[in-house]
Amino acid sequence: MISKTFNALLNAANTLSKLCFTLLFIPCAAICNESPPNVLLIVVDDLGWADVGYNDRNNVFQTPNIDALASKSMVFTDAYAGASNCAPSRAVLMSGQYTPRHGIYTVSPSDRGHPKTRRLIATKNTDILDDSVVTLAELFKSQGYTTGSFGKWHLGQDAKSQGFDHNVAGHLKRSPKVLLQPLQHAFF
Repeated sequence: MISKTFNALLNAANTLSKLCFTLLFIPCAAICNESPPNVLLIVVDDLGWADVGYNDRNNVFQTPNIDALASKSMVFTDAYAGASNCAPSRAVLMSGQYTPRHGIYTVSPSDRGHPKTRRLIATKNTDILDDSVVTLAELFKSQGYTTGSFGKWHLGQDAKSQGFDHNVAGHLKRSPKVLLQPLQHAFF
């Protein structure tokens, strides 16, 4: 008798929890009849927190366009770079994986410089983020967003293979040999 009552209560609780879960996680866009927000993620190497006008307490830097964008946006003021330089920190951000998992420790090769003066044995480095790794861009695309990467990439030959619809000027090493000319790109 007790086990039947317990099972009935457990089934009722299970059904109720599924209902609550469903109601709590219906997207706001469906409830409010609003479109999803635009997302612009700006990743800049070696940018200090005060290197933009809206954070500059000494009026050294004038960044009026970034300041205007920030005034109408959600700005994250506390962040942690997942690695000490560009390619691995970008790989951490795009994949959600720590460096030992994706294997990108530096902009390749990791054994740069003269071997005689190198004080550490270089860690084996991976040049690219494997296409099997689900990226932030792929998650956004799965929710109906159009995605684009503009500028430095360093995680593969083409950011399009890792979820971006548009890739302008980004590939494995440096920038393209020709300068970016926006008017020649269909995306613009």
